[in-house]
Amino acid sequence: MIRLNNVSLAFGSRAIFDNVSLHIRRNDRIGLIGPNGTGKSTLFKLICRLTEPGEGDLVFAKDTSIGYLPQEGFVFKKKTIFDEASSAFDDVLHLKSQIDKIHTQLENPSISMQEEDHQLLLDQYAHLQHQFEVVNGAKVDKETGKVLKGMGFKESDFEKNIDTFSGGWQMRVALSRLLLQDPNLLLLDEPTNHLDIDSILWLEDYLKGYKGGLIIISHDRTFLDRNVTKVWELEKGKVYEYYGNYSFYEAEKENRAEMQTARYVNQQKKIKEVERFIERFRAKNTKASQVQSRIHMLEKMEKEELPENTTKQVKFKFRTSKQSGVTVLDVKDVSHEYDGRLIFQNICLSIERGERVALVGQNGSGKSTLSRIIAGLEQPHSGTIKMGHNVLFDYFAQEHAEKLNSDNTLLQEVESVAPFSMIPQVRHILGAFLFSGDDVFKTVRVLSGGEKSRLSLAKMLLKPTNFLILDEPTNHIDITTKRILKDALLEYTGSVLIVSHDRDFLDGLVSKVYELRNGNIHVHLGGFGDFLEMKAADLHGDTAEVKTNRASLPRQEEGSSQKQQYLLKKEMNARRRKLTKEIQNIEEKIASLETQKKELDSILLDPALYNNREKSVEINKQHKTIIQELSVLYNGWDTTNTELESINDNQYDPV
Repeated sequence: MIRLNNVSLAFGSRAIFDNVSLHIRRNDRIGLIGPNGTGKSTLFKLICRLTEPGEGDLVFAKDTSIGYLPQEGFVFKKKTIFDEASSAFDDVLHLKSQIDKIHTQLENPSISMQEEDHQLLLDQYAHLQHQFEVVNGAKVDKETGKVLKGMGFKESDFEKNIDTFSGGWQMRVALSRLLLQDPNLLLLDEPTNHLDIDSILWLEDYLKGYKGGLIIISHDRTFLDRNVTKVWELEKGKVYEYYGNYSFYEAEKENRAEMQTARYVNQQKKIKEVERFIERFRAKNTKASQVQSRIHMLEKMEKEELPENTTKQVKFKFRTSKQSGVTVLDVKDVSHEYDGRLIFQNICLSIERGERVALVGQNGSGKSTLSRIIAGLEQPHSGTIKMGHNVLFDYFAQEHAEKLNSDNTLLQEVESVAPFSMIPQVRHILGAFLFSGDDVFKTVRVLSGGEKSRLSLAKMLLKPTNFLILDEPTNHIDITTKRILKDALLEYTGSVLIVSHDRDFLDGLVSKVYELRNGNIHVHLGGFGDFLEMKAADLHGDTAEVKTNRASLPRQEEGSSQKQQYLLKKEMNARRRKLTKEIQNIEEKIASLETQKKELDSILLDPALYNNREKSVEINKQHKTIIQELSVLYNGWDTTNTELESINDNQYDPV
């Protein structure tokens, strides 16, 4: 469908593409990846003919139609959301407009209209009506509504002015229009950045039925895995092809790196052997031709290079403070509203020491607002927020990235909040967030949005905490940095509350999901994978139980009392803590008695004991008493542990 032939492009002295040749076929599903700034979006602009190559050319099939979703800079011609999305059917709408115009003329004929004119209008009306039926014009409203709802809009939003919506929601309008246009090649630049989980799942389902070609730039690993069958990696002006999804790319890239390393090692070995021959026989006339031959061979040899370690195996740890109390956060009956509009009501939730919890929900459901209330940056309309004993928390949100001092260098910005003892580690922390070498001397003002987010996260490392509140920490950061951050959170011994829609990031990280839906909170106990399976079943209208190999837990009945379930959960947690303490006390007593029993066993094995009848009777009596006490303790441990396991195994969605 599209060929790029020996394309080169440079911005000043920096080469973006160096003699690149590619072929885009009609049904290709390609993931375009590479570090920020390598030229991924520029490649999209080349394909859309918004930028011309410096050298080479692009060849398009005659019927090629391209739909391009940029990250920003959307242009809208209509006022309302519905009109803008349905403008994808402009030809059909123009046809309908002509039909309506003729219909009006026929309904209200002018006095001067002749019979011939009336018949001509009837013929035109019939012809246009036939055309309208051929293109299935009646589908416009239905298809537009379907896609807009899939993107998260309510019917009450359809007639609202686009300008009243945020940039993220405007992106959804642009994406809706693009999907409805149904081009034979879709170029999507970070399409999931502003989508919630419901919309991402809907989009993936929609793309399964899409018949055209697809190229996606994304840092969402799960989205890439589910939607691409080929990966183009852009690196140093070259494009490397991998025939598989993102997971295949990672494994194949590692294999290629190992093979390249082996070729390099073998070539270096051969070069040294040739150099030794040259050095040994350089002065011998009888070997002159052979020496010259080997010198020429080395000069012409195409040198192998070691593969670059693009994943940068760096690690970091969040600083933890002293241990908090058992209950880290207790949110009770919290309600909030903006301009008289209720955002959520009677929210009850709790987080205990060591828990990693996700807070999810549709955009606009109030996730960020609730996280700000928990962090104390906003006051709730009603209800209470209580932090537990010894809780030291820190809060991250995207707006923190905009509060950096733009005149500082990266090094100065981090050092400005670093305690004296941490100054020697600042460079290492910046390196963990992929700011290495001279990068640390850049000023903050030249950083991209993603780089600013990474810098803000780096600053968080310098504050000792035992509770982290993270609002969309993975927005605008690449897959490598996400992995580094996830590994750090897995090692963090404190508690974490994460607002995110990044499925790969949350899967395996959190053990509980709070979902804000319709102004209420719903708890899903278990891993994030279980939660996603439930959401996927809901998307397809599957009300049957989702059968998986995972240990899943039943969901809450919609009509249950949120407050009653919250109090029940609190009572269960208190009982669990009490039983855990009882087991600990029993185990300590058992250990002490086992030690005493072992000592008495040794004494009883000594024949000299039985020379003293009174002492032997007393020792035997003590031994018997300890055995009886141990028997009681073992029975008590078994009963208490069974009750504790029952509580752990039979938890359910409490709110």
